[in-house]
Amino acid sequence: MRDRVAVVARATFREAVRDRVLLIVLAFAAAFILGSRVLGWLSVEDELKMVQDFSLKGISIVGLLLAMLVGAGAIAREVERRTVYTVLSRDCGRGEFVLGKFAGLVVVLWTCLAGMAAVLFVWVLAWNGVVGEALVAAVLGLACEAVVLTSVALFLGALTSPALASAGTLVFYFVATHTEAMRELTEDGKNPDFAAAYRVLYHVLPNFVNVTFINATTSGHAVDWSMLGLGAASSACWATVFLAGAIVLFRRRQF
Repeated sequence: MRDRVAVVARATFREAVRDRVLLIVLAFAAAFILGSRVLGWLSVEDELKMVQDFSLKGISIVGLLLAMLVGAGAIAREVERRTVYTVLSRDCGRGEFVLGKFAGLVVVLWTCLAGMAAVLFVWVLAWNGVVGEALVAAVLGLACEAVVLTSVALFLGALTSPALASAGTLVFYFVATHTEAMRELTEDGKNPDFAAAYRVLYHVLPNFVNVTFINATTSGHAVDWSMLGLGAASSACWATVFLAGAIVLFRRRQF
C-alpha cells in the first residue's frame, strides 16, 4: 500500500510542478513579499512588523490559491484525462489513490511554502531584521494550515465540480480565519440571545488564528509552542476528517 501511495504522490508532485499556474502563483507571491516594503514605509510605528505581517498573510493567501487552483481540481483532472482508469487498474485502490493525491499536493504546498519563507527570511535580513523562532513558528503554523486546506479542497473536489470546490475552499478559509469573531460577539454581555450558540460555534469551527498566530508572532510576544502543538493536532484532526470523507466519496463514485 505504501509503495502505491508513494507512486501516486510522486506523479502528483511532478504534474503540479509542471503546471504553469503554479509558477504564476509563486511569482505573485514573491512580488507580494517584496512589495510589502512599500507598506512598511507607510507604517508610522514599526516598518519591519508591517513587512512581516503583510508577507505572512500573503503566504497564507497564496497557500489558499494553490489549494483552490491545484487541489480542488486534482481528482477531476485525472478523471477527465482518463489516467485514473490506468492507475486503478494496476492494483491501486481508490483510497490509496486519494491518499497519494493528498500526499503529493501537501508536498507541493510545503515546497512552495518553503520557497516563499526563504524569500521572506532573506528580505527580513536585508532590512536589518532578525529571523527568530517567532517567525519560524508562524511559517510552521502556515504549513499546518496548508494541510487542512488541501484536505478540504480534495474533499470538495470529490464531491462536486472544481469551480464549486474552489469556492467552497474559499468559504472554509474565510470561516476558519474569522472564528475569533464568535468569541468577540459574546464579550462583555454582547448578544445575550445568541451567546450560547456563538460559544458552541467557536469551539466547533476550525480556527486558523490559533494555528498560525501571525499577529502574536510579529508583535514580539514569546512563542507558545504548546499552542502551536495544539493547533497542529487540531489541523491533523480536521485533515483526517476531510480526507476520510474524500475517500468515501471517491469510492462511491461511478466511472
